[in-house]
Amino acid sequence: MQKQILDTFQRDLTTSFRAYCKEHQYEVTIDRLITYLIDKQLIAGSAIRRFVIRQEFERELPKYEGRKTETIRMLANRLHLSERTVWSALRQR
Repeated sequence: MQKQILDTFQRDLTTSFRAYCKEHQYEVTIDRLITYLIDKQLIAGSAIRRFVIRQEFERELPKYEGRKTETIRMLANRLHLSERTVWSALRQR
């Protein structure tokens, strides 16, 4: 992606987010920014799901002594997803 586009995106996002916080009298925080990005649909639900699955998989795999299938089964149950969805998210790198 072109640097000019990224610079413009960053500038406009920062301006928009600060105005949003000021308008609603919110403190400017990282957590608030993440919520803002999600609310503005700048982060897709599928990206959030993939991120959570990957993070949880890496965190839980040692507890299951490296057994991927069992770890995936547990994550699918915990996150209310199909095992196939979990496998697919882990394959997409």
